[in-house]
Amino acid sequence: MTRLPAHIIAHRGDSAHAPENSLAALDSAIAAGADRVECDVRIAGDGTLVVSHDADLSRIAGRSVLIDDTPAEELARTAAAAGASVLPLATLFEAAHGRIPLMLDVKSLIPAVIEKIAADLAAAAFDPRRIALGLRDPALVGPARAHLPAARILALNSGTTPVDAFLAESVDLIRLWERDADADTIAALHGQGCTVWVTTGGTGTDREVGDCSTDDLSRLIAAGVDGLLVNDPALGRRAVLSAA
Repeated sequence: MTRLPAHIIAHRGDSAHAPENSLAALDSAIAAGADRVECDVRIAGDGTLVVSHDADLSRIAGRSVLIDDTPAEELARTAAAAGASVLPLATLFEAAHGRIPLMLDVKSLIPAVIEKIAADLAAAAFDPRRIALGLRDPALVGPARAHLPAARILALNSGTTPVDAFLAESVDLIRLWERDADADTIAALHGQGCTVWVTTGGTGTDREVGDCSTDDLSRLIAAGVDGLLVNDPALGRRAVLSAA
């Protein structure tokens, strides 16, 4: 079997065709041939882990309801009333179990979130080897190794947390923004033993995060990326197959 040049990670599921971070987006991403589904993890007011990119519901539901002040059931009801989705993470684990690996973008910076993720994984009997744990603080790498030693650790580095701080913790994967994903940078990270995933669009481009064209994808694949986070996994899949 021919090895494809890059994996396709569905950004918030197939968010180009279904509500982001929803079960419908998960199902659509699987149908589109995604290799993995990315989702965002926060802690609701009652301590439940939920799947939400933003800290409140203003963008997806038109309500300034804070995630960390509101019980999970209320968040789910408020989002559903607007045609959006805020799932318990445990529900997503159950729906993805045996179907597709996941990438978790962990928004919380407190170590307790890692223990909660591990507990939800165990309850769903979801194999931690099928999880890429995206962390925003190098200080969380130690707790992640302790509680989820089989999970792959992904550095979600930023301007305030440079990549070198994560490399010092021997992470498995590095996420770059498209603007930073040139061939030299990717080659240097490969030389340090890292797998490189790139989020398309965002700052430095004229596109929303996760949006891209075939030409954008072709350029990134030629630069040597190992994975692409895209809103439209079917488009990503076609670009990867064309480059194979």
